[in-house]
Amino acid sequence: MSDKGPSSRRKDLDRAAIPTGWMQRGARLAGQTGKATLRFVGTRARSFAAPERAGEFVEGFHNKTAEQLVEMLGEMKGAAMKLGQLASFYEFSAPTDYLGTYKDALTMLQNSAPPMDPELSRRVIEGEFGRPVPEVFDDFEDDAIASASIGQVHRARLKTGEQVAVKVQYPGVDDAVRSDLKNVTAMTKLAVAIAPNLDPSEVAREIRDRVLEELDYERETRNQARFASIFEDHPYIVIPAVYPDFCRTRVITQEYIEGEPFLSAFDWEPEARDRLGEILFRFFYGGFNRFGIFSADPHPGNYKLLPDGRVAFLDFGLVREVETRIVRQMIEIILSLIAHDRERARRALEALNVLKRTTPDIGDLWEHLQMINMPVLEDRPFQFDAVLVQKIAAAGFDPRSQAFQTLRKLGVPGVFITFNRMSFGLASLLGRLEAMANWQAMGREMWFGEPSLTEIGKEEQEWLARVHPEHAPILDRREVDR
Repeated sequence: MSDKGPSSRRKDLDRAAIPTGWMQRGARLAGQTGKATLRFVGTRARSFAAPERAGEFVEGFHNKTAEQLVEMLGEMKGAAMKLGQLASFYEFSAPTDYLGTYKDALTMLQNSAPPMDPELSRRVIEGEFGRPVPEVFDDFEDDAIASASIGQVHRARLKTGEQVAVKVQYPGVDDAVRSDLKNVTAMTKLAVAIAPNLDPSEVAREIRDRVLEELDYERETRNQARFASIFEDHPYIVIPAVYPDFCRTRVITQEYIEGEPFLSAFDWEPEARDRLGEILFRFFYGGFNRFGIFSADPHPGNYKLLPDGRVAFLDFGLVREVETRIVRQMIEIILSLIAHDRERARRALEALNVLKRTTPDIGDLWEHLQMINMPVLEDRPFQFDAVLVQKIAAAGFDPRSQAFQTLRKLGVPGVFITFNRMSFGLASLLGRLEAMANWQAMGREMWFGEPSLTEIGKEEQEWLARVHPEHAPILDRREVDR
């Protein structure tokens, strides 16, 4: 029990608040860089003085820097922390193991971040509902059970007896995110120098819209309710029910799900990891191909693994709807690669405004398209691994790669930014699981309604016929084959 008075206690809470100003947040990042620079100078000096211990000193430098980076991003929350979570997806190759040090440290941000004082959570709830927490919930646990980039989760019980998870947005995170977004326009203008055909306004708008949507928990409530309706009674995909009467702009209340964290799956036997990989693939691409909607935030903290083999998907802050015509053209690109039909691919890319008559020929792009779509190009079992993820990442982001000079000349529709985030994030997870399956066969189920080759796929098709009898495949195989 604290012996501080109310005034002192309030000052402590204010000091613990997230830095929100653009200059303040920029200074935090700059300060961390300065500390790392000074530490590196000291490390070099010690290494010259004792060369036999140079490896030890350098390893210590990287461990300390990674630790402080995670601590700082966790405290800043918002878009800065989200960037750290995204960085943990990328398993770039390196001549040393030091990048792995940072990836392992950043992975901590996928499951948790430094929790805020529970009194701050109570303040948010009381501000949103206009009454004390005990009048809203029959019981509310102050200790957070999870924390992430813009909010943390508490276990609670409703007056009617249901066990629920209450996600509470960090006070000040709205201002913090908006401060971080001030850099988006400047960054996209700089990107034009790198990619001349990039439309900076469209890219900036896509990033800004999606990030700001994540701040609105009432919108997330509607997203989650929609996914719960789509996947109602699914054999292995679980979407927790939401309680709209207990949701507000900064508070979302949903069914409490008991399960194991996703990271525990990395120690499973190969067959179990393959099955989990198939479930992930069916959730993300099934939503996209069948219903024109997908969740674009596939980091490990968003799942619970249930004892009966089902998977609960918990976060729907970043959701993107896609027009049917765009889904069709994106599938057309895949089918053209499978058929080795470059002219067909060119037509699809032109329809999406990725290629124009004045931009590179499809031949310049062909190898890149084959690389990033490799898992679905052959009708056979294909295993994801870290090497494949590294190659895909290098093809898109490494200026030394053969494809980079071509990619910089392409148009980038806004939806591609969000879709690629989902697609690459999922590929990274499948790579870490080393999941193997016939991914093309799963695609054909979604595109044409072909019979499934796997047991869980057959279960899903039975579910689809029962729960969505009106559903029809997005493409007719006979028309495609003409």
